[in-house]
Parts: sequence; C-alpha cells; structure tokens
Amino acid sequence: MFVQVKHLFVLSQFICIAILSYFGHILAIDWFFILQLAGAGLGIWAVRSVGDNNWSVYPTPNEDSSISANGAYKYVRHPMYTALLLFFLPVALRADGWFSWIIYGILVFTLIVKIVFEERQLIKKHAEYADFKKVTKKRLIPYIW
Repeated sequence: MFVQVKHLFVLSQFICIAILSYFGHILAIDWFFILQLAGAGLGIWAVRSVGDNNWSVYPTPNEDSSISANGAYKYVRHPMYTALLLFFLPVALRADGWFSWIIYGILVFTLIVKIVFEERQLIKKHAEYADFKKVTKKRLIPYIW
C-alpha cells in the first residue's frame, strides 16, 4: 500500500488533535477561551474568504482551486493553520504535564512542514502564487512568520 506524503501530514495533524482533545480540556470558560474564540472566528473567516470549494485538509491544491488575497488571506497565507494553532494552544495550556506540550509542539512542527510542502505544490499549480507571496508576506503570524 502506497501512502502519499499529503496523507501523512493530515494523519499526524489529526492524531495530535485527537491526543490533545483526549488529555486536555477542549473547552472551558477561562481566559484561554478567548484564544479559542479567536481561533474559531479566524477559521470561519478563512473558509469564507476562499469559498466552500477552494480549501482542503490536504496540502495539495484542488483541481479548480484559485489563489485568494481577500479576507484573512490579506494578513497571512495560511490562516486556517493559524486558527487551528490558536484553538488548540489553550487545550495544551490547560492540560497537566509536559506531554500535551510535546504533542502541541509536534502539531506546530507538522503544520510548518505541511506549509512548506503546500507552498511548493501551489507554486507548481498557480504561477500567480509567487505574486501572492509578495503581497501576503507572512505564513502564520502577521508581521512575524
């Protein structure tokens, strides 16, 4: 059985999310909840910015995909990943012990490697992605990276 790299990224991402959800408190009304609301809001904004059929959990562009520099994509090139990290950071913070921090670190690492892979795929499919990178310079965090 041949497993494509894109499947490994998604598998790693979802395993980390499942482990964090199991060992941490996915939702709690505390100060960290504000980060989760921000993450959820950013995620919804990002999906609405590109449209329902222009996104995927896989780091490869869809057949009819296009590049969007609107909405959340004006500020970072991968706002859905930023949203995911914002939402699950409080889950790791609420958990007792270092194990959740390691899993969160693996999630961050997975998403960074996934971003690099995805951007290579986007450049191959969309020549205008190089221009998009000049306009939206940061990948995950505005003004930082």
